[in-house]
Amino acid sequence: MRIKIDQWEVLRALELYFKTEYNVDCDLVEGLHTWPVIDYQERILVKKKHKNGRVVKNENGYDEIDYSKTTHKKASIEWSEFDSITLFLPAQS
Repeated sequence: MRIKIDQWEVLRALELYFKTEYNVDCDLVEGLHTWPVIDYQERILVKKKHKNGRVVKNENGYDEIDYSKTTHKKASIEWSEFDSITLFLPAQS
């Protein structure tokens, strides 16, 4: 099942959360001076290499990833008005 949540729906949910948990009444949809910023970590994949420097290929011909050398980089993005979050949930029977 696919659930798509628009930015304004998330901001309204945060308003309700702030009101119930912290007793802070605010208007995030109309009252923000700038768009919300989302900080996240981006994974930097490192490919396995032979001693001669060539990239190691798996049995299907794709480059192999060296997960022990994989690093993360901090990144951020501005979450503007028409952005959304999409969640893919397993189907319920």
